[in-house]
Amino acid sequence: MNRDRCCKCKCDFCKPGDILDDILEAIRGIEEGIQDIVCGLEDICCCRIQEGIRGIERGLCKVEKNLDKVIDELRGVEFECDYRSNMNIKEGICDLKDGVRGVQEGLCQLKNCCLCEGLESVQCGLHDLQEGLCNLVRGIEDLRDENDRRRKNKCC
Repeated sequence: MNRDRCCKCKCDFCKPGDILDDILEAIRGIEEGIQDIVCGLEDICCCRIQEGIRGIERGLCKVEKNLDKVIDELRGVEFECDYRSNMNIKEGICDLKDGVRGVQEGLCQLKNCCLCEGLESVQCGLHDLQEGLCNLVRGIEDLRDENDRRRKNKCC
């Protein structure tokens, strides 16, 4: 699952990286974003509304950027069955997108002084983000397992 199949040079400097490692790095960015959203919610619950909103915005930005990276990297993954048929990945990405929409909606409500509705929307979105992340990680582990099996079959 290397990026550039036409890369002739096999030295460590020119060797393309593993796409799954890049995906896992983006997943860690999503985890950081989720943690920022959680911290933002805690700030709001401690009556630090503006700090909380900034924390949620920062976390949402990290989640969105890293989700885009994951999707872009998955387009470059080559394996026997299409990644879109991997239900864990598909559900994970859908849940993450739903979570982003929920947090965006809640953030909008918070900025318009609808504190209770905003908190509820952010919490629902956060739940979707966490659930989606779990599914995505499971799907990526399945991909890595499939890649390992294919390598073992080639070697034997």
